[in-house]
Amino acid sequence: MRYCLYLIFLLLFIPDLVNAQGKIDLVQARELEGITVNGVNIRRLKGDVIFKQQGTYLYCDSAYQNPKNNSIEAFGNVRMNQGDTVNLTCRNLLYEGNTKKTIAKRNVVLKDKTMTLFTDILHYDVSARRAFYPNGGTIKDEKSTLTSREGYYNLGEKVFNFRRDVRVVNPSQNFVLTTDSLDYNSYTNIAYFKGPTKIISPDGVVVTTEGEYNIMSKVTATKERSNVQSGNFDIEADNLDYDERQGNGIARGNVILRSPKDSVQILGERANYWSRRGTSKVFGNPVMKNYSGGDTLFLSADTLISLDYPEKKIKKLIAYKHTKIFRHDLQGKCDSLVYDFADSTIYFFGDPVLWSEKNQIVADSINILLVNNKVSKMNMKVNAFMASIDSLENYNQVKGKKMVAHFTENKIQKVDVNGNGESLYFALEGDTVLIGMNKVVCSDLIVRFKEAKVNTISFIKSPDAKFIPPHEILEPDTRLKGFVWRGKERPSKKDVLGVRYVN
Repeated sequence: MRYCLYLIFLLLFIPDLVNAQGKIDLVQARELEGITVNGVNIRRLKGDVIFKQQGTYLYCDSAYQNPKNNSIEAFGNVRMNQGDTVNLTCRNLLYEGNTKKTIAKRNVVLKDKTMTLFTDILHYDVSARRAFYPNGGTIKDEKSTLTSREGYYNLGEKVFNFRRDVRVVNPSQNFVLTTDSLDYNSYTNIAYFKGPTKIISPDGVVVTTEGEYNIMSKVTATKERSNVQSGNFDIEADNLDYDERQGNGIARGNVILRSPKDSVQILGERANYWSRRGTSKVFGNPVMKNYSGGDTLFLSADTLISLDYPEKKIKKLIAYKHTKIFRHDLQGKCDSLVYDFADSTIYFFGDPVLWSEKNQIVADSINILLVNNKVSKMNMKVNAFMASIDSLENYNQVKGKKMVAHFTENKIQKVDVNGNGESLYFALEGDTVLIGMNKVVCSDLIVRFKEAKVNTISFIKSPDAKFIPPHEILEPDTRLKGFVWRGKERPSKKDVLGVRYVN
């Protein structure tokens, strides 16, 4: 009996002098019993059990220690401490002292200075300070919660690898990230994701398959085809950089901006966008497509700018430098253009020229009013000039200080000329015989059309009219001052779409 008590005293309170470095030391236990299991002598310990291996301590309610293979199986209120940086708790734990690897089970919690991991099974390498959970885990820090089916954590390098059903949530910032694969470096604060990924924040939704997210700067950079949904529009591109804090982004490569509400799509090679300002700027052969009225309006320019301020009821598209438009019933070109969606008006500036069926229209400035996405009215201000060519290649012309063209089903029905009105029209019998030429000077006049041709002209306020028979018509008299036929400049669909044209 004395020998047994003396042995227990040695085991509990005297350092094991024969243990080589790496052996697990028993520091404390209230009860110790030697037993044999499958021919192997092991120790069964109970009550406030403590083990030590170098700088790692293991606490539990009870344990089995196998001195031969230097292993421990611990039960009840298990806790492992590694210095002052790592604290592991669970219900059951198997520790291999030679490899310094452990398997923790049931209510596993792993803590370091920055985060806490919750799982049911955890493999942990004490030497390498690497953890792995195979059956689902949750990681929490001060701001975020991450869940995944599998997770790898290098505590020394602060590198995380998460796989399958990864989800990151930051409630205070209304941030949610879901992906198939996520690698995170807590030193650089950069998360790398692969596979189908969605990032939701107050400023929009990013959908991609590969990229990175800086947790501190809130900047997302994608490497594969991606989509950003922000406000009333979304952006798709080969690569996207998005600054969540500033609400700024850059899209590169096959850029597509969509506004489903307005049936608008803008294509380009690069776009800068400011989601909080509701502004986008598109470069690189940009083209707008406006699907409306059973037809599509195509618009191109060197640069396209979209402005969307819902609180101010402002929504505009600005095009500048080498602007062209094409729709089957309307074509045109100018230096710059403003498409105001709020009042359904398109404003043309800088030497604008438009074509509607057989009519060429020019003025210092032109605007078109759309009703139900169809041309309703065209206002031409300062040096307004309308011309058309007949079957005998004569040019019918009318000019004035201002003109207003009225449309029905996108066809010109009437033109009001106000101020300094002049008209020059050729009278034909059928479409083959010239009868003469009417030339009239009148301050105000009204031109009415039928089947895309001039039908009648009404003159107001004492017109000065002249009818010239065919044999008296001289070439200089067939042109009103300022007339230039610009038919060769009339853009086709191919001209407008450019490199984006597909037969």
